[in-house]
Amino acid sequence: MKGSDASNGKPLDSFIPPPLMNNEIALLAQFLETLGAEVSGHSASPLSAEQIERIREFASGKLGPSERQALLPSLLENETALSTLVKALQAQA
Repeated sequence: MKGSDASNGKPLDSFIPPPLMNNEIALLAQFLETLGAEVSGHSASPLSAEQIERIREFASGKLGPSERQALLPSLLENETALSTLVKALQAQA
């Protein structure tokens, strides 16, 4: 039996769930790939083994929302970190 959502009148079976973590990562990967030359003006400091592991956890969706939020500034400020993230995402594809 099909019902409808009273708020918009659409059938309930047309409900589309919100994007999953993998979709967020895919969008982030596409965004990072488009940065290209713009990123090269940022710091390219070497990463510690711990930082690399956190980036891999981020790429695989193992970090919670607050952990991802805490990691983003360091990713966006460091070309090496961005490159590491892109490689980790590509390895999963």
